[in-house]
Amino acid sequence: MKKLFTLFSIFYLLFSFPACGKKRPFGFTGKENEEQAFNKCVRLSSKKQFQEAVDCLEIFKSRYPDSKYSGEAELRIADTYFAKKEYLLSAETYLLFAKLHPTSEKLDYTFYRAGLCYWHAAPKSVDRNQENLPEAVDNFRTVVSQYSTSPYAKMAKVKYDEARRRIANRHYYIGKLYYRWGEYLAAIPRFKEIIDHYSHLGLDEEALYFMAISYNNLGKIEEAKVVAELMKEEFPDSKRTKKITNRLKKS
Repeated sequence: MKKLFTLFSIFYLLFSFPACGKKRPFGFTGKENEEQAFNKCVRLSSKKQFQEAVDCLEIFKSRYPDSKYSGEAELRIADTYFAKKEYLLSAETYLLFAKLHPTSEKLDYTFYRAGLCYWHAAPKSVDRNQENLPEAVDNFRTVVSQYSTSPYAKMAKVKYDEARRRIANRHYYIGKLYYRWGEYLAAIPRFKEIIDHYSHLGLDEEALYFMAISYNNLGKIEEAKVVAELMKEEFPDSKRTKKITNRLKKS
């Protein structure tokens, strides 16, 4: 009998308080007008109740599809994903907004934030895959080129240059690895990529130098001389230029 009573007590506790330790799902009272409802969602986000804020904004969009706040709600959802550090989901949401609202006055902000999403999604370490950085570059470039008078243009330009520099560093890092392993055919395209698409970011001299040596080590003397001539034009007083020139004279 005592065991039966204990069992009954456990079941009573389990089923009498089903919401214990769990957050209640978000819901409007039904008494709010659209402005009050929208502000309720904004307050949730400001309190860092991010998932509740997203739920709130999604419900708001469904309940008030023609509201003057509906576009703002979409951007707020993207902002909230960003705050949650769900950067790729945030980027998709920003770009969907841009697609659905091609005449919006907030496209400068939208593309800038999409660029930031891809920027943050890319690992900082040069030895890790930087696959999201090209998307960051594209979005920052859009702000700089299409919204040059925007308050976000200057910040976008800084990030645009930094993202391109990180991509260039990645190519240089991989090129040097191949070079050290004696894989010159694999190294050359990496150095060439820097010269062709990421020049004037501080790596031109090194890229040209190792490209020339790689060609020379492969026995492609004419190609090495062409690269060396380019070094003479761009870096006439460089020690590397003199070094590769003297080396090619002996070839």
